[in-house]
Amino acid sequence: MITIAWYLLKVMICSGILCGYYYIALRNKIFHRWNRFYLIASVVLALGVPLIKINIFQKSVAGKGTVIRMLQTINTGDEIIIEYSRHTGLQLSSENIVAAGYLLITIVLLSVFLLALYKISRLRKKFPEVKMPGISFFSTNARGTPFSFLNSIFWNNAIDLHSKQGQQIFNHELSHIKEKHSYDKIFINVVLVFFWINPFFWLIQKELSMIHEFIADKEALEDHDINAFAEMILQTVYPGQHFSITNNFFNSPLKRRLTMFTKNRNQKVSYISRLLALTLAAIIFFAFTIKMKVINSSANYSGKQITVVIDAGHGGDDNGAVSPNGLLEKNINLSIAKEIAALNSNNNIKVLLSRGDDKTISVKERVEFAKEKHADLFISIHVNAADKDHLNENGFCVAIDRNNNEKNKLLASALIEELQKSYITRNTIAARNAGVWVLDENVCPAALIECGYFTNSDDEAFISKDANQEKIAKNILDAINNYAKQILTKGNSVLLIQNKNSALISEKNPNNSADPRLANENNISKEEATLNQHDNAAIGELFIDSIPNPLFTKVENEASFPGGQDAWIKYIVSKIELTSGKFTEKDFGTCVIKFIVNKDGSVSQVEATTMKDSQLAKTATEAISTGPKWIPAKNNDVVVASYRLQPVTLTNPEKK
Repeated sequence: MITIAWYLLKVMICSGILCGYYYIALRNKIFHRWNRFYLIASVVLALGVPLIKINIFQKSVAGKGTVIRMLQTINTGDEIIIEYSRHTGLQLSSENIVAAGYLLITIVLLSVFLLALYKISRLRKKFPEVKMPGISFFSTNARGTPFSFLNSIFWNNAIDLHSKQGQQIFNHELSHIKEKHSYDKIFINVVLVFFWINPFFWLIQKELSMIHEFIADKEALEDHDINAFAEMILQTVYPGQHFSITNNFFNSPLKRRLTMFTKNRNQKVSYISRLLALTLAAIIFFAFTIKMKVINSSANYSGKQITVVIDAGHGGDDNGAVSPNGLLEKNINLSIAKEIAALNSNNNIKVLLSRGDDKTISVKERVEFAKEKHADLFISIHVNAADKDHLNENGFCVAIDRNNNEKNKLLASALIEELQKSYITRNTIAARNAGVWVLDENVCPAALIECGYFTNSDDEAFISKDANQEKIAKNILDAINNYAKQILTKGNSVLLIQNKNSALISEKNPNNSADPRLANENNISKEEATLNQHDNAAIGELFIDSIPNPLFTKVENEASFPGGQDAWIKYIVSKIELTSGKFTEKDFGTCVIKFIVNKDGSVSQVEATTMKDSQLAKTATEAISTGPKWIPAKNNDVVVASYRLQPVTLTNPEKK
């Protein structure tokens, strides 16, 4: 609703400027056809210009690149609640009441418009029709005639058609048909049905009707005989019904029509005022459509094109959270998502929206969309709302899947680092214990951003402003660029640096000391090689083309067990059968084993990433460690060392 209100305000401002110039410089001038074009164009411009956005991207001063700092992940049970519909029922907010009132008036005006069309249709059926070249002539005794509509003239039998005045009136109405004035009236009336709140459109409608009469008067009385014109007008006046979409001869103010016959025809003044009108229209177009966008060229990822799905949470029947002031979460989410797509100027990053409008999409459909598009990243946009016991909660937060995938943690860290530049953002990553479908079921790195709390007045005020939504969109784009630069290379692979100290390399950790050995080994400066301890992971991530013996986490041809999948199944089953007597209830499930397959096929650093303390993990780890050599991975037809994740699933035979 707020988006629509802003649009209506922009339409009103634009039409007000154009209408104001008409009253100052063009009204009551003799170039009627030009004025007719100007008024119609004013309505079209006022309606269209606020919808157009032309972004001009200006590169900022290049700065030093950013290396992602891995942040800690905090599991949470109730803090992030985004997978079910909140407040989807009837909301009696002030916003909804205003919207209902606006819609009611629109329905009334639409009914009046349709009623006028119906009355004209009845006249066509009630009275005899005479076909003439290009027109239909109806002789009637109805009040409000004569008038013309489209290609029909509805005549009043009280006026002698064959008299001089009758012929002049006939020519007048015939001119309306030839000039297709009815189409102008239909257009402006349809616009007023939906934009009735704009007072300038009502003024334009009134002026447009007068211009129609000026044009028809000029055509009916080419000799500009003012006496003949007065006789034509004073012959008779028919009060009665008024059809707002017809060209009614006796409906227009007569004083202005008489004045037009004595107007000064100063061509110089005419050309100047018309030229200024075009200049004004151009100024308005550029003022409302051109928007300068500053982009950080140093943050641009320049590798192989990647696809990023931006998911605007909720939508359609699912409003999501609703603020005390009636803001709907689904609208804020969509606005930010669209802004991200509009701001993206990097051809190497393809941004796709899971929904581009207000429609209902299930969480499963969102994940399937990402899979179909072969997405490399998935970012879901939401706004939070706290319950009555946590109303002091505020600020942004970023969540990932409950399995704490390394790439997801790096993506979340990149997002947090950028979002903190614009608003309060928690410095830890959240992982909901109950799980979130769009995170847990995605096959690509995924993160969910909660853009503040609707239940916090400061958060609501910040997130509701267009300028701040643009800031958030820029932060997210910068995070995507930073992540892609550090995690993706030309071969769409991840380069990993190992060191015996289990350190994560980071530029932004000044509290930790630099390791000169690591700096020398990898051809980087001591200042750039700051260390940040990270749990027991023996991997740091950095991108330097000259790294010796790099490890890959994503390759073109993955490492495989000799003999293929069937041979692997036969081998692992034989190992499990040897220790089947040791398995207990806690061994039923899927254990994922992570290990390195070196260039010669040997394996190293074998460890379980799930079910670590189970007998299944011990058996699978030992089977891989003592088993045959694997067929090493290949990237660009070159044998490389790579990481391998191998799942081993054990089910309970007593349960279906």
